[in-house]
This record gives sequence, C-alpha cells and structure tokens, in this order.
Amino acid sequence: MGEEYLSYPEIHRRCLGILEYVDQICREEGITYWLSGGTLLGAVRHKGFIPWDDDVDLMMPRPEYERFLQLADRCSNDRFRIVHASLREDYATPWIRVWDLGTQVDRAYYNRCETERLFVDIFPVDALPANPLLSELFFKRVLLRDILLQSSRRLKFWPTERFRALKRLLMVAASVRSPNAHARALERFCGRRNYERARYRGVCVVTNYGKRERMPSGVFDSSVDVEFCGKRYPAPEGWDRYLSGLYGNYMQLPPVEKRQSKHRFMVRLRDPAPDK
Repeated sequence: MGEEYLSYPEIHRRCLGILEYVDQICREEGITYWLSGGTLLGAVRHKGFIPWDDDVDLMMPRPEYERFLQLADRCSNDRFRIVHASLREDYATPWIRVWDLGTQVDRAYYNRCETERLFVDIFPVDALPANPLLSELFFKRVLLRDILLQSSRRLKFWPTERFRALKRLLMVAASVRSPNAHARALERFCGRRNYERARYRGVCVVTNYGKRERMPSGVFDSSVDVEFCGKRYPAPEGWDRYLSGLYGNYMQLPPVEKRQSKHRFMVRLRDPAPDK
C-alpha cells in the first residue's frame, strides 16, 4: 500500500467500524459502556464527530471494564485487536484501546516499541474520594504518575506541552521502570477504591480534564441513547451534567484557532498482518 495519509472523513469511517465492533460485543455480553469526552460532545452538538476530532472515546464502569478486558483474547480477530498493558509488554497506555489492524499510526516524539494502529479509547470510570481535599490530593498524585509515565516513553517534547521542564528532569529517573510498568501502576492506583459504594466517580486514568472529571455517582447510574452518525449509542444518564462539568457551555463552538485535534499523529493504511 502507498504512504498516503487518511483524511478526517476516512479516519472517521474507520473509527466508526471500531465503535460498531465494540458496540456489538457489549450488547452480546451485556456490558455497560457509554460515549465519552469529545465523542459524547460530538453526539450532542454535531450528531456525530466533532469535525476536527480524529478518534472515538468510550468509558465503562470499572467492573464492566474488567469484564470487557477478560474478552480480549476471545473477541480479537484479524481486523480488530483489544490491547491493554496487562496483555502486551510493549504497550504503555493506562487504559484499553481497540486497534484497527488495517492501519498504521505515525507519530513523532514517542519512543514506543509497539506498532500503533488507529484506535478507540476505552476508559474506566473509577470511584473517587468524597472529601474535596482528599480528591484534590488524589488528582495531583494521578498527575504526577502520568508525568512519570510520559517521561519514561518520550524522546522529546512538543514546544506547547505542559510541564516540559519537569518531564525532562524526570526522564532519567522514570527510565528505571519500563513504560509498561508505569502505565500499569497508574491504572492500579486509579482503580483501587470500591466502585459500588462510591459517592463520586469519574475517569481519572487520563489527565486532560483533571478534577473536572469528578462527578456525583448518579451521573452514571443508568444509560440513555443519543444519536451519533445516524445510529443510537449509549450515554450516561447525566450526560448534561457530565458535559457541563468538562466543557462548561458545551454547545458553544471554540474559537477557530482551537479547532484542531488533540492528537499529533497521521494515519495510513497497511496490510493487517498478524499482530502478536
């Protein structure tokens, strides 16, 4: 295949294929999941992808997330693969991704071993501290662990990246452990509380929104369907509270100069060769 990179519409079509694959598994196995982050925002504001977005974000209650992870070997196939740090030593992301094996992701700045593919992110929704001060401390500790992880797997940093100076200082110290070990430690730390008894829950393995992810547990008590690219997919019952917490006035478009992907990669097609 050639080296031409996929356009946003082409990336969106491939991501929809992964989403439909995950949706089918979850419906067949009775696993609860929801559209998350920018994907849920796109569903509510655009009835589909945010035009400048280039991936799909999903989330699952921690118990359902663990159930989904157990299906990785049985449900992966020649087109899609469920990947996680507990399944691959060369994978260094602290949440599940589902890969499209017919693609290749090219990105600079990361010193990774794995061949990365176009993906859908699946984040666990975890129990969070009820006490505001303990919650503040918790998110700071998560951020520090994430900085260690990023420092362990990077060759260099983007000029606009946060905490660049600190990450450079930490690169040597972080290299004592493998990126995979850092990723697994971060996820264990986030998932250590009892989900069922929690008064507050949220996604904390990814640090983009920090403490804004902390929501009353009722936000995630049940599901409602929302339209996304002509089909119906599940969202948390409290989707308005969730989106308002993350984005504020979420129906207002950002300034033109900020309408760009948060990822820094390009995607091309490749033969879906067997992937270990």
